[in-house]
Amino acid sequence: MTTKPGLSSPIASMQYMLNALQPDLQPLETNGVFDENTLERVMLFQRNHDLPVTGTVDVGTWNALTSSYTQMIHPTQSPQPVSLYAPLEGWSVSPGEFSPLLFPIQGMFSALSEKIGGLQAIPPSGWLDQETASNFRMIQNCGQCTVCGSLNRATWNILRRTYETFVIRAMELPPDTFS
Repeated sequence: MTTKPGLSSPIASMQYMLNALQPDLQPLETNGVFDENTLERVMLFQRNHDLPVTGTVDVGTWNALTSSYTQMIHPTQSPQPVSLYAPLEGWSVSPGEFSPLLFPIQGMFSALSEKIGGLQAIPPSGWLDQETASNFRMIQNCGQCTVCGSLNRATWNILRRTYETFVIRAMELPPDTFS
């Protein structure tokens, strides 16, 4: 009896994934019971993935199992994008303020600093500090919008386009494009 994972138990899900990852072996019964056959298959998986062979499904084994299974069923699936920032009109983060949205934006500045002179690489802190405000002012000036050093909708739109142009699209081009 083979069932789909997710409805019965984590052990049944694990048995289902082991069956998919080890198709040359006798299928495990996906019954949610950690029996001797399941123990042997876990140990085989651990050995084949250079994990400590304990037969115990710890976090490392579980992560390796789910990662291997995901790679098997989606080998060419592109990473899914995430919306970092979708501000409402009038919303902003001003100098001296903290926002979790600034963590990835400060990372974007660090990547852009390698491509655009004058932008500073900034360790992500979540604070709109002097360096971050200076980068925002430069982006705002280049984008011909109000120069205020704050994060707002207009600034985000300019920063997003700049990042896509100089970082994302540059990664998609062959390495010798700019030689």
